[in-house]
Amino acid sequence: MLLNEKVKKALEHHPQVLATLPNGKINTDWSQFTRTHFNNVAKLINKKITQEVIKNPELVERFLVIGKLKIEKEIFNLRKKSIPDFITHLNSFSPYQVYNWISGKTLQSYWNGGDAKGIKLNALFVFLQIPFSKWGEWMNGEKTVTAPSDMFFETAKSSMAVVKKYFTGNYFLYYQKTDGSRNIVKTPFVLKEDTSGDVIIQSISEGHRYMGRVMSVRDGCLYINCQNLDFEEMEQYIFNIGLETKPEVLFGVSTTVSVKDRLAIGLKNILVKQKNIDMGFATITEKEIPFDTKYTERTEEAVIVQYLKQSGNNVIMSRNCSDLEEMEWN
Repeated sequence: MLLNEKVKKALEHHPQVLATLPNGKINTDWSQFTRTHFNNVAKLINKKITQEVIKNPELVERFLVIGKLKIEKEIFNLRKKSIPDFITHLNSFSPYQVYNWISGKTLQSYWNGGDAKGIKLNALFVFLQIPFSKWGEWMNGEKTVTAPSDMFFETAKSSMAVVKKYFTGNYFLYYQKTDGSRNIVKTPFVLKEDTSGDVIIQSISEGHRYMGRVMSVRDGCLYINCQNLDFEEMEQYIFNIGLETKPEVLFGVSTTVSVKDRLAIGLKNILVKQKNIDMGFATITEKEIPFDTKYTERTEEAVIVQYLKQSGNNVIMSRNCSDLEEMEWN
């Protein structure tokens, strides 16, 4: 089927799309554009779709913006094992990398009488932020998926709204060091909304700067991906939030690699929300606290140190590759 005028007009009037065009004017005849112009529009669209896929993996898991055979081929070619691995791959892209959900050639064909396939239309709906329940209407009555109005697209947005309303703010993050010492690290951990509407995190831990963002909220858990800005390391956090709307303490785990041995490790994490709204909170220097520190009064730090001191398995360390025989004797 042809791309209907409703979708065309939405794209032609989109402010970010207009900014990519040579004159930036509405009502320009797109059929006269060169392939370069459409490539620029496609690049913008693809970046936004990738952002939405990372926040809403269901778009790929349910083959809404990419076909089953195509994603299986991508996973094989990229030497990944699963769709979550593919999503992680997308999340590792630099600002200059673009995944090709829809090409400039395909877009150009739509303004020159070419057919529009359902999956490509879905991709455009994702870019245009059309609620999932409205996709059928935008297809001129031809629905690609039958689903109730509270499916993932609306749910994901509402859950992120809850995060922005109740969970953004300044926290202290506590965790036990991985170097074998009986020390705890206490460091700032800031959750805030950026100019694009995403919820990002900032932190400084053991001298390293970290930046990341909330990926999703699922089954009462907050998922965060985080990048070490000073050397090659990624961290993934999962915090339990349940149905809490006024959190003081959040419990979770993080996965990363040990600095010395470069082995995968898992750490218990505790976040304690602060009343301090100082914008410079993220620059506070981290602090190392020995387990044998003596406290004369009940403070936040005293409670957390005592909790981790009495808690088992604060650090779970993996091993390097081995074989079955070595495993039996070790």
